[in-house]
Amino acid sequence: MNKLITQLQRLYFLPDQPGLGQSPEDDGSNLPFQPVSADGTVRTLSIRFARPGDWEVLAQLYQALREELDLPAPAISVSGDKGFRLWLSLAQPIPVAQARHFLAELRRRYLADLPPASLELVPGAEPATIDLAPALNTATGKWSAFIDPSLGSMFSDESGLEMAPNMDRQADLLASLKSIDAAAFRHGLALLAADEPSPAPDDSPQRPADKHSTLTVGSNYSDPKSFLLAVMNDPSASAGQRIKAAKALLPYFAGKRD
Repeated sequence: MNKLITQLQRLYFLPDQPGLGQSPEDDGSNLPFQPVSADGTVRTLSIRFARPGDWEVLAQLYQALREELDLPAPAISVSGDKGFRLWLSLAQPIPVAQARHFLAELRRRYLADLPPASLELVPGAEPATIDLAPALNTATGKWSAFIDPSLGSMFSDESGLEMAPNMDRQADLLASLKSIDAAAFRHGLALLAADEPSPAPDDSPQRPADKHSTLTVGSNYSDPKSFLLAVMNDPSASAGQRIKAAKALLPYFAGKRD
């Protein structure tokens, strides 16, 4: 058990944070893990997928974090109740606001099609704790556990393990993971920001004053007829502007013969 706690501390605990996790009796009891420090910093970013059927979306996010954002592989755990949790480890704590922004960008880019109620982002708008894995869910009688991502589809219909996982193997899974250093985190955040959509074009009706301001006919005209003729021949004028100018010119040509 000490081997597993050592890996949990290495990846997810804040400096000087007291050890949390399995009891010495290995009965699966554990204390809630608070990822945010008293001074508002965090080094564990987590996304909970409440629906087991969303495994494929989680798998795509897992792949994107590595291949598109150039980040180390995160951990994935299966819940003793339902669904999965993705764990991101930072080498150095960052402000909560920055962590929330990063998670929001991940959600915007990769998880936009999922209902908000099916996701839990930690840290989020409200303070939240995380149940560390592995642990026994007393309501279902099943265990949460860290899993090899290649086996995730096995839990897409029903979550949880019927028996307690091997704690040394759990530790070995975590031992293979690396925390995200500060430079890699900034790089990933920059890649997410570069993908932000451009502001939508303004499709609101243009006011008459705005339309006139786009004309290039100038203002050096001594009479209305000359101005209207200039509008008729101005390439920057819209079809509507030319029609209005033509109608306004009719009185000047009424009754005129060739």
